[in-house]
Amino acid sequence: MDDIARYARQIALPGLGTEGQRRLAGSRAVVVGCGALGGFASMMLVRAGVGRVDVVDRDTPERTNLHRQVLYVEADVDAGTPKAVAAAGRLAEMNRDVRITPVVAHVDGGNVAGIVRDADVVVDGADNFALRLAVNEACVRHGIPFVHGGILGTVGQQFTILPGRTACYECLIGEEPAPGTAPTTVTHGVLSAIVAVVAGIQVAEAIKILAGRTDDLRKTLLTIDLWANRWTEIRVARATEGAGCPVCVQRNFGRLAPDAPGT
Repeated sequence: MDDIARYARQIALPGLGTEGQRRLAGSRAVVVGCGALGGFASMMLVRAGVGRVDVVDRDTPERTNLHRQVLYVEADVDAGTPKAVAAAGRLAEMNRDVRITPVVAHVDGGNVAGIVRDADVVVDGADNFALRLAVNEACVRHGIPFVHGGILGTVGQQFTILPGRTACYECLIGEEPAPGTAPTTVTHGVLSAIVAVVAGIQVAEAIKILAGRTDDLRKTLLTIDLWANRWTEIRVARATEGAGCPVCVQRNFGRLAPDAPGT
C-alpha cells in the first residue's frame, strides 16, 4: 500500500484507519460471477484497495446485460470477449495497486474448492441456486467467509456467512428448487438500481471482514424492495433441529467432488 493519499477518505473512517487499509491491501477476494452484482462488487473492492481480486465467470456479455452490468460496453458484446477478461481489463485501469486475476471457467463442485482456496472472502455474484450451494459448501469446508447477495425484479437480499458462527446458505434456503421452477431475471426483469444497492452492502460487509471488524457485521438476512420502499431484516438461525444442516452442522459436502482440488 504505497499510495496512502489514494485511500485517505477511507482511512479516515473510524472503523478502518491505516491498519484496516493495510489489511485490505494484504487480502484476497474472490468474486464468483462477474455480471450485475459481481461487476459492481469487484469494482468497489478494487477501488477500495483490496490487494488481490479474482473475477470468475464463464460467460460473454450480451446486449441485454448492458443496462445493469457496469464493467461491459458495446464493444465487449461485439467482440465476444469473456466477461472475466473484459472485467479484468477495465478493473486494471481503476487501480494499479491491485492484482486482478480473471478466471474464465464454469464453476461447479469439481473445481469450486480450488478456485476459492486461500481466499479471505468470497463475494456472491452467482445467478443460480446450484452454483451458490456449491460455493457455500467450499466456503464452509475451508472456513472462508461468504457474502451472499441476490436480486430479482426490484427486490434484493443480502446475508453474510461466517462458517462455524452463523447459518450458512444451505440453512437459509433449505431445499434447492427444482431446475426450471425458480423465477429469473428473464421472467421477472431486474431494476439496475437494486444491483447497486445490494452490491454496495455486500462490499461493506466484505470490507468489515477483511479489516478484521467481524463484530460489526449485520447478523440478519436483509431484504430490500426499492419499488415498494421496504427494507426488512430477518434473523436466520443455523439449522440444528434433528440431524441439523447437512453442510454446516453435519459437514457433509456432497456437492464437492471427492477428488476436487482444494478439498
